[in-house]
Amino acid sequence: MNTATETGGPAGAARVARVVERVRRGLGRGIREDASDLDRQKRIGCRFVGCGLLAFCAVMLPTALARADLAAGWWTPVSLVLVVAPAVLLVSSTFLAVPRALLGLVCACALGYLIATLLWFPAWLGVPDESARWAVWLLQFPSVPSFGLVVMLRTGLALTNLVVATFAVHAANQIARYGELRPVELLSVPLSVALAGVFLAVALAAVRNVRALDERHPAVLAMTTRAAADAAQEAERSRFDALIHDHVIATLLAVRAGPPDPRLAAQAASALDELDRSAVATSEFTARTFAARVEDAVSAAGDRVSCTNVISEPAASYPAQVVEDIVDCVAEAIRNCMRHAGTDSRCDVTAEFGDGFVRVTVADDGVGFDPDLVDPRRFGIAVGIRARMAGLSGGSADIESAPGQGTVVTLEWRRP
Repeated sequence: MNTATETGGPAGAARVARVVERVRRGLGRGIREDASDLDRQKRIGCRFVGCGLLAFCAVMLPTALARADLAAGWWTPVSLVLVVAPAVLLVSSTFLAVPRALLGLVCACALGYLIATLLWFPAWLGVPDESARWAVWLLQFPSVPSFGLVVMLRTGLALTNLVVATFAVHAANQIARYGELRPVELLSVPLSVALAGVFLAVALAAVRNVRALDERHPAVLAMTTRAAADAAQEAERSRFDALIHDHVIATLLAVRAGPPDPRLAAQAASALDELDRSAVATSEFTARTFAARVEDAVSAAGDRVSCTNVISEPAASYPAQVVEDIVDCVAEAIRNCMRHAGTDSRCDVTAEFGDGFVRVTVADDGVGFDPDLVDPRRFGIAVGIRARMAGLSGGSADIESAPGQGTVVTLEWRRP
């Protein structure tokens, strides 16, 4: 569909672009680092699980030291390392601009806990202590790693880990206290599993709801874009109707028989001018004005962004629509840098203005990404940059990036 034609010319298309941009900014407000709500929930959920493991370790440390005499001397420090080390790595990964290996680290947390528990059996010295309620310090939190697996949508693995880890640690604790397994007291295992299972079910429902919302996100964006285009089209139609009524029809109704009226001729000429201004873009920007607009977009981003303008043809001029779209794309590329490149990154904007062409490069030295793996829900890249430049006659956009190598966005327009 040719939006410019249906909305009354380039002026209408500009209105559509501005409305869609405002809607996009509203929908994207608050999203800083993650490509989707599900990714953000995974980040926060894994951080919660890692911090939970570390908190339990800190609380149970006195108990672990007090009951260290029940097992070989190597078991307590080894068990602490097996639980703490993966948890520290998991929490640290969630603070990266692009979290790394979250699923692997969650599995490492679950495996570390289970290995630490199983190592207790060969480490036990064979002397039971019935007074030790928590003879094995791991008894208090066998379900925590399973929450991480649920957050990462590994439900079957989470349930298996919950059952195995809970049974193993309860069995170890009973042997440490009584020197044997007591079936009656083992009834605490299914009770503990059932209690933890309730919370796992709640977590699973939350994750699935977020995933469902993410899956519907592209359809919502498409619907919003259509609604914005329809609203802009209706506004342009209303404006054009008012123009016809106030100028054209008023002029025709003023026609009278007799000699020509100079005032009526002037009124008719004014009506024709208004129609011409509605049908075509009425203004063009000089290269210096264009450069100033780019500098304004850069200045609004703060000290981490610099700008260099090269004007090879000062007398060059550019259609208003070209200026509006490219400046908006530059602003979008800068916003992406601020959100995703990392807090220590810098961004350089270089604009070259020539006769019949303009090229703007937005380059940063941040964390980068794989353009082939960009989530289609990344509305800013898909619509805010690529689609907008593709819809501009003579326009094009190129995005080059790789993990750890920064990002370069090149916007180019050549007069058709």
